[in-house]
Amino acid sequence: MKIQKIGVALGGQKKKIKHFIKKNYNKVVKSTGISKVYHTTNKEDIITLATKASKKVLKNQTNVDAIILITQTPKYNIPPNSFIIQKNLNIKKKCLIFDINQGCSGYIYGLKVAESLMNTKEINKILLITADNYSRYCKKLNVKLLFSDSATATILVKSKNKLKFKFFSDGDNYIHLSQKFDNYSESINNNSLHMDGNKLFNFSLNAVTNLINELMKENRLTNKNLDYILLHQASNIINNNIINKLKIENNKFLKNYNKFGNTVSSTIPILINENFKKLKNKKILLCGFGVGLSVSSCFYEFK
Repeated sequence: MKIQKIGVALGGQKKKIKHFIKKNYNKVVKSTGISKVYHTTNKEDIITLATKASKKVLKNQTNVDAIILITQTPKYNIPPNSFIIQKNLNIKKKCLIFDINQGCSGYIYGLKVAESLMNTKEINKILLITADNYSRYCKKLNVKLLFSDSATATILVKSKNKLKFKFFSDGDNYIHLSQKFDNYSESINNNSLHMDGNKLFNFSLNAVTNLINELMKENRLTNKNLDYILLHQASNIINNNIINKLKIENNKFLKNYNKFGNTVSSTIPILINENFKKLKNKKILLCGFGVGLSVSSCFYEFK
C-alpha cells in the first residue's frame, strides 16, 4: 500500500496561548512546546474540515473504493459522518464507507484497516480521513492549551509495499484521558475532557518506547537503517522524554507541535504532509499514542 498524497485543513480560529494565560506563560510554552492552537469557527465542524481537506487531494475525482473516517468528535451518531462527507464530495455510490472511533493512535489504525481492505480485489483506492474538534471538550485549562481542531485526507493506493504493524491497548486505564460524563448523562456542550497528565506521561514513556523497541526488533530495524521516526505530536515534555529513552539520534525525529498544537489523530499525517519530499525513498517508523489508552506503530518504506 502506498501513501499517495495528503490534504490538510485547520480550524479557522488561531488562538495564541498567551490569550489563555498570563501567569507562568513562558514556563508553560517551554513545557508543552505549543504557543498557538487552532479551533473551529461557528461555521465549522469535523464534516466541513474533512470535506475541505479531501477536496485538496481528490480535485473532483469520484473513483474512490472506500472512505474511512477516524474521529472521536462526530457531528452525528446516526448516520456515520463519512456518508455525509461522501455526499459532499460526490463520491461514487459503489463505495465502502464507515467511521472509526479512535484518537491519537487513529491514523495508524486507519492504515491497518486500509491495508487489510487492499488485500481484496475490489478495493484499490482508499480515502483515509482524520478529523476532530476537541475544542468543544476543552473547558479545562490543561487541555485548552494543547489541542487543535483539524482534518487530514490521505489517498492510499494499492502497491506491493507492505507495512509492518504493532499495537498495544490498555483499557484498564481509559479514565486517565476521557470525557467527564457519558453521552447518556450530558450533551457534548456540557461535557469536558478529563486528562491526568502524570498518568499519561508515565504511560507514554513506558508503553510507547516498549512498543517501538519491539517493532524494531521484530523487523530487524536498527538506528542505522531507519531514516526517520514520526511520533504523535503530544507535547514537548512527553515527546522529548520518549526520544531520550529510545536513545536514537534526535535529528531522526520530526516535530511540528510548535506550529499546530496537538491535533489528535491528525498529527502524524500533518507531519508526513509537511515533510513529504524529505520522506521520499526513506524508511520511516510511525507511532501514535494516547486515548484508550493505546499505542499504535508501523514501519513504512516511503516510495
